[in-house]
Amino acid sequence: MYGNDFGWGRPIATKTGVHCKRNGMATLNEGPVEGSIDINFSLPIEVFKAMENDAEFMEAFLF
Repeated sequence: MYGNDFGWGRPIATKTGVHCKRNGMATLNEGPVEGSIDINFSLPIEVFKAMENDAEFMEAFLF
């Protein structure tokens, strides 16, 4: 995905359309850096708030 260049320069991000915005939907794509991945989750706001308030969860994902 990030290797494509249509004359506008190298892509900086990938986005999904509204059809992929269903509760519980997760998409994984090649990341911008070799060997990395982009993960997108579509969850209710309450779930994201609970995750944000969970110190153990946040510690696992923040560098």
